[in-house]
Amino acid sequence: MLKWLLVIGVVAAVYYLFIKKSAPLPKSGKPSSKDTTDEDTLVPCETCGTYVSVHEAYLKDGHYYCSVECMKKA
Repeated sequence: MLKWLLVIGVVAAVYYLFIKKSAPLPKSGKPSSKDTTDEDTLVPCETCGTYVSVHEAYLKDGHYYCSVECMKKA
């Protein structure tokens, strides 16, 4: 019985020292200003004024649009 506990302890120690340690830990829960991406930025549609994220917006001639319909109207 003691041998099995020793083997399990050694396997657990190897796991935590080599495998678990390789995963990076987050530094803090709050994102810093340089972690924010352009996807978080909202821009107004040039035609209707609806705010849409940069990631979902359509871009034409330097102007952002919320949909293809608004882009065609401009």
